[in-house]
Order: sequence, then C-alpha cells, then structure tokens
Amino acid sequence: MLEPNDVMKVEDKDWEQFKKEAVKDELYYSGPGDLLDTPEGREKFCRLNETGVFRKPDPDFPQNKIWVFNLQGQGMVVKKRSRVDPSLMEDIEYDAQGIERSKSYEPA
Repeated sequence: MLEPNDVMKVEDKDWEQFKKEAVKDELYYSGPGDLLDTPEGREKFCRLNETGVFRKPDPDFPQNKIWVFNLQGQGMVVKKRSRVDPSLMEDIEYDAQGIERSKSYEPA
C-alpha cells in the first residue's frame, strides 16, 4: 500500500517505474473511475488510510496535484483544480461514508 507522501519522494529517473507499481494499488488516484470517484470508494479510502495528507498527480492537469486531506474513519477533503474554471481550486468535503457535505472554491 502506498504511503501518503511516497509520490513526493520518487526521483525523476525512477518516476515511470514508480507509476507502474503505484497503479496496482487501489488507493492510487488514476483519473475518472478511480476509487475516489464513488461514495463507496471514498469511504474505503477514508477508512483504510491513516490520518494524513495525500498528494497525487492530477490526470487532467499534469502540472498540478490532487490533495486529499484524510481524517481516518471520519471524513476527507479533496482539493483539486476546478474543471470548470482552472483559475480556481475546488475543495470538496466528504463524510466518513464518502457522501459530499460541502463544496467551496478558492483562487488557485
């Protein structure tokens, strides 16, 4: 299982090999249809991962990261570049069952 900051520790020369291994981990965010895209998946992510901050490359904006602030078993906030207005960051708060509680925006 990936640790929260593993993606930030990888040397550039090892990135492709890391990605090949990372996508085998069901908690690795890889785009639409990923574990974080369904309430059941978010609930599983929240329950299985320790409290911490997870950073993963954003498949829609490769130069940016998707941030997941997880509070184990209690909820999470997913922060990513807005697909509607890329000048904004979208912050979505989810409860422990993976259900959206609130959404807010801030300048990117």
